[in-house]
Amino acid sequence: MKLPPGWYAVLSAADLKPNKPLGQKRLGEDLVFWRDQSGRPAVLKDLCPHRSVKLSGGEVCQNGKHIACPFHGFQFDSQGQCRHVPETGKEAPNLRVKTWQSAEKYGFIWLYVPKDDNETGSEESIPWFNELQEKKFCYSEFSESWNIHYSRCIENQLDYAHLPYLHRTSIGKNFDVQGKYEFLLDENSIKLVLKSGYFQFKFANIWYLDISPTLKQMIAFVPVDDNTTVMYVRAYQAFTTLPLVEKLVGKVLAASNRVILNQDKAAVITHKPSSSLLASEEKLYPSDRGIAWFRKQFSEKAVEI
Repeated sequence: MKLPPGWYAVLSAADLKPNKPLGQKRLGEDLVFWRDQSGRPAVLKDLCPHRSVKLSGGEVCQNGKHIACPFHGFQFDSQGQCRHVPETGKEAPNLRVKTWQSAEKYGFIWLYVPKDDNETGSEESIPWFNELQEKKFCYSEFSESWNIHYSRCIENQLDYAHLPYLHRTSIGKNFDVQGKYEFLLDENSIKLVLKSGYFQFKFANIWYLDISPTLKQMIAFVPVDDNTTVMYVRAYQAFTTLPLVEKLVGKVLAASNRVILNQDKAAVITHKPSSSLLASEEKLYPSDRGIAWFRKQFSEKAVEI
């Protein structure tokens, strides 16, 4: 895949359990996620270099230090080095699995896409929204998988002109598509100020909607491959922190978000070509200024991974 460098939220941290490998396709590659002895995420290519079996079918061993291949028991550490071959009882310096720099923050597992093989990312540079760091907020989360390139999913959330059409029975009712709305653009983000609230996209793949002082939304758009996107959708609320009531409010907000997303999905998955970066014949209008900026930043920054 071609992607702009940076930190990508790729997995809900709640999905990665201790002592249990998890195989997922992300950023165009089959990966295995697991937690090491300190609980930190480790991410390797999901392929044993010995006989090309998926490591995700194996087990975490040595108290979290290694992951063992299910076929012959070869063990690899979090840096991808083979630390034990059962038939020799030794390490194998010539056997190494490709690894990804990873981190856990804000309830997500993040992967870093470097500009080149020599670059590493600082965890302090992981993007987020200050408004969501307030302790008063709690969130509910669900995920959706769409058969479309992630650029199309992002651009859907940058497009306000479709609201009174796709969402005429929900959030788009009475929306003034001819209104004057201000875009604030820089190399790291795209922000649109509405008459009430605003939304903001931050590279590499997170989006935020400020609805009210007590209700916020965010989405992580996860590139699976060139034709598949997983979206982690969160509703942050400060109505209540009572466990049972909080759970009920979360279900109501999730149900509402699913209705809205399904209205979007009906149109978005019909895009041709799948990637907006190949859509050179599209004629953009002033309301598409955020989309044009996204495409410009993506095209200028993207690297092959």
